[in-house]
Amino acid sequence: MARDVLPSIERTTEPRTEDGRPARRRRSAREVGVAIVVCLVVWTLLFAPVLERNAETGPVGARRSVALAVLRPITGISDMLGITPIAEGALRALGDDPDVQAGGELELPDFELPPLPSLDPATPTGPEPAGPGPGEEPGGEAGGDGGRGDGPAEPEIELRTPTSDTPLRVAVVGDSLSQGLGAAIVQAFDPDLARVLALGRQSTGLSRRDYFSWPRAMREIQAKFRPDLLFIMLGTNDAQPQLTSDGRSIPTGSTAWVEAYRASAQAFLRESTASGTHVVWVGLPVVRDRRRWAFYRRVNGIYEDAAAAEPLATYVDAWSTFDDRDGRFTAFVRNERGVLQEMRASDGLHFTPTGYAYLARVAIRAADEAFRMPERAVGFRL
Repeated sequence: MARDVLPSIERTTEPRTEDGRPARRRRSAREVGVAIVVCLVVWTLLFAPVLERNAETGPVGARRSVALAVLRPITGISDMLGITPIAEGALRALGDDPDVQAGGELELPDFELPPLPSLDPATPTGPEPAGPGPGEEPGGEAGGDGGRGDGPAEPEIELRTPTSDTPLRVAVVGDSLSQGLGAAIVQAFDPDLARVLALGRQSTGLSRRDYFSWPRAMREIQAKFRPDLLFIMLGTNDAQPQLTSDGRSIPTGSTAWVEAYRASAQAFLRESTASGTHVVWVGLPVVRDRRRWAFYRRVNGIYEDAAAAEPLATYVDAWSTFDDRDGRFTAFVRNERGVLQEMRASDGLHFTPTGYAYLARVAIRAADEAFRMPERAVGFRL
């Protein structure tokens, strides 16, 4: 009987290789396929909410619409099963907060806030101006006069005279073009008489407030920094459909797009000047890619019109500042002294450091012409 049992025991033992080690068990193609499908289903349920948010901020078009149509039902299942909080908790543990806006939130650098004369303890002051609430337009009925009394006060057109104790507050905002301009603006001002914050954000603009909202960022800038002077330069990323508050798409190039963009530019400018800030809106320059010219000229017209209607704003025509005699793109431009210099970067869009320095001087001189810039605040002759 023992002889009969032993062979059956040997047949049930784990297969081994010739050297006595356990042999690997081979998986069938079906088993592998099932495992892959299960992993994909679990991963999709876990990260469907994140994928949906990423799809919402992607380029408007058929791909975005299809992605949302697929992901929204899966997100509903994930929420129903209680999986979403687990996935979001894991993302936060890894340092990626899913509640943060896709384009990121504006992060003001650490700075020692220069005091304003109007905020001196000996000087009576009114309440801080309040930003508009959700769905409220700046300066609308809900916002009133921004907390500045019974009616709008006459704006102070001239910039105040800075001192070492109360330096001028200057901020630069916009897209990647403004990042280079911001660095040049920092260099142009006297650090003893001006505090400059360069706050440009790459890939941002006014078309997609669901990705990054400059009006919301400006409310934070006004609340925490209250700039005397603000430079704006953006628009290179705005040649894309806009989204309405209810999620509808406004196609680029349509009349509705132009009117919606005009309203966005005007609202952003009102937000920027709400606390008496003086604004220099720098237009888009001529670029090498001629396909962009029509769009850039159209939005430049919108920026110029918006600035013309606001007493505390002025517009800088960067296009004619950097084109050649025939109105075309050129990398070499003569500065204010007539010296020919390479001012445009190799990508045909951005500027060289020399070009940004020249653009900064042009923008600051525009501020001087409109608001009487205190000459001692800058390091060059106005």
